[in-house]
Amino acid sequence: MKTLIGQELYKLAHRKGTWVGLGVVVLFQIAWALVVAKAAELMSVPDSMIGNYGGNSLLIFVMIASTAGIISSEFQYGTIKQLLYRQYYRSQVFVSKVCALLIQALVLKAVAIVVGFGMTLVTPALNAKVDLMGTYEKQPFMNAYWLAQAGNLLTMLLILSFVLLVSTILKTNAAAIAAGFIGYLVAYVASVTLLAAIAQWHWVKWNPLTFMLTETQILSPSYAKATLLSTPQMLTGSVVYTLLFGVLAYLSFRRRSV
Repeated sequence: MKTLIGQELYKLAHRKGTWVGLGVVVLFQIAWALVVAKAAELMSVPDSMIGNYGGNSLLIFVMIASTAGIISSEFQYGTIKQLLYRQYYRSQVFVSKVCALLIQALVLKAVAIVVGFGMTLVTPALNAKVDLMGTYEKQPFMNAYWLAQAGNLLTMLLILSFVLLVSTILKTNAAAIAAGFIGYLVAYVASVTLLAAIAQWHWVKWNPLTFMLTETQILSPSYAKATLLSTPQMLTGSVVYTLLFGVLAYLSFRRRSV
């Protein structure tokens, strides 16, 4: 298994898209931080830092592209045969890819955090507006910050588990990536507009789209009035749906013909 994970990490490290994605995230964060610094009186600096200056949102798009391609590209180019013919079980191949994606997601998240803190500390206009020892949403700022990062990671894993399922079904890399991007945007918009339906029919709250709002509710517990779910329920539901989509993705991968 270690060999397989190492091979998957090697593939990721030698893909141009991996480094392009990382570069885009970092450059976007720097650009956004500079824009916020110039308009510190009009834009909330604490809000921007909580979101790592747009890095948290952009990370999801980068990981969608990586997740959509890690399986679909193997089938598209026939390289999956090389793995399966070397006496590896499909379960081992699948788990190794998931582990590689998790490592990539954690590395990207760490980079986004470092850049976010770095821009705040070295930019006077930002530093003056963010009190790391102060409060945010009626709680210590640093508590809110780390809760936001945890919530973002949970939401990202939920989305990626579904994208992974889609990638085992579609036949081409481009189709899987496009489906992932479109699906995420549609799902996010739907999750927000879904709140009206939840208020009308309470049972709707248990659908997977509701749990895309986990990050928002972790940061603002009062959001429970809209989702009608407690924060522990949101956390549990997010994990359950992530595991469910992951299992379905594995079953789909296992049955797909080479």
